[in-house]
Amino acid sequence: MGSDPAGKIWSEWYAWHPVLPIDDSVFWLETVYRRESPEGLWQYRSFRPEFERRQALTDIPVCPGA
Repeated sequence: MGSDPAGKIWSEWYAWHPVLPIDDSVFWLETVYRRESPEGLWQYRSFRPEFERRQALTDIPVCPGA
């Protein structure tokens, strides 16, 4: 458990409201992983590979609604 500062593992969670993972962009209505920080706040991670993150960013329209 030395690499996990909160002493807890990441658990799968469905982001039913917008969340900002510490390793990715905003997630909403999709699965992410979360754990409680030592301060009692939720931390989120996506664990997506770098190429999937880049692909997701290129799929965002320049003009929302376009």
